[in-house]
Amino acid sequence: MKKVITIIILINSIFSFGQNDKLNQIYIDWENPNNFEKYNVKKVTVYSKEIKKNGKIKRDSLLLTKYEYDKSKGIIKGINHDLVVVSHGRGNFLEFYSFENQYFSDSLIVKRETKEIPKVSKDKIVNNSFVELYKYDKLNRRIFEKKYSEENEYRLSKKDTTAHYRSISYPITEEYEYDSKNRLIKRYITRDSSEHYINLINYNRITTSKFCNYCNEKYLDQEWKYDKEKLLEWTSFTYQKSKHSKRNYFYDENKNLVKQIDSTRFYFGNPSLSLIKEIKYDDNIKIEIQTNFNDGSYFKKETRKFDNNQLVYEFLEDEYPEYNVETTYTYSENSIKKTTNRFKNGITVEEYFFDKKGLLIEQKTYLNAILIECKKYYYE
Repeated sequence: MKKVITIIILINSIFSFGQNDKLNQIYIDWENPNNFEKYNVKKVTVYSKEIKKNGKIKRDSLLLTKYEYDKSKGIIKGINHDLVVVSHGRGNFLEFYSFENQYFSDSLIVKRETKEIPKVSKDKIVNNSFVELYKYDKLNRRIFEKKYSEENEYRLSKKDTTAHYRSISYPITEEYEYDSKNRLIKRYITRDSSEHYINLINYNRITTSKFCNYCNEKYLDQEWKYDKEKLLEWTSFTYQKSKHSKRNYFYDENKNLVKQIDSTRFYFGNPSLSLIKEIKYDDNIKIEIQTNFNDGSYFKKETRKFDNNQLVYEFLEDEYPEYNVETTYTYSENSIKKTTNRFKNGITVEEYFFDKKGLLIEQKTYLNAILIECKKYYYE
């Protein structure tokens, strides 16, 4: 009998990820100012239409995503969501958040802040946010990132004293190094102290404290090795400076990638094979066959076929054939038109519609020929 495992997966809306190269740019990266300039738009919104049980569309709609671009201030802000999927029939739900990105030099982001919906009670307000800061060198290469969660709590006591509690949870700093060919070769990580501030406003009293239970001094986290032209090896390390995982790349005489081998668990002293990906080429056709060896891999084998770099077929094989998933992709000119997924519970079909600029304006999902989801995209 197949194992029953309950998994909670946090999936960003695919729209928020921006460009999806496998599907030939269905979803444009609206967190890149250059795309607002390219398509001459200032605002993008996405709405989900409510669907009846019989597949008919209701008039009601839900705002899923909004991007607004202010060129004069170098800011893109709006709202987005995560889809929390609970497996084995326990349903799913959306978690919404707001965000604001600051840019300089066209598309280089310097700050991104996402905020959850404030939690408000009788005498307390709590705001949770996640902050990302970025720095670049003279060649516009990203050399520094800092990421941390921040909580701000405002509380009114019985003595009419307003207290502000601010916590920053273990900031992570990432630093990058490049070689003379501008290729990324090393990434370092530092985990700093968790900081806490208390401001009793009516008494003009501020106290601060730091905790370092999970701090890590700067250590090499990832390393990339190349020959004159190609990436040969990627390695990750633990904060204890031991090797964690390794990936090796192999090429044919035409410098095409033909094999990738991943291994892990080096930190236990007895590494194990994680996956092998083999790639075959025939004129404009490329076929990738990936075999997964990890016990935690849901699919044991994954096969993908590309025609002129467009993904046209995908077959995901489970240990039990009834859980296999087969997908075909149909294109119209340079844009995807339809995806069809065949799996245990039937067939799902995704249809995509575009305007004259090539912008996605509608997306429909059918399950066994009945409409179950409809999204509308609007541009101003």
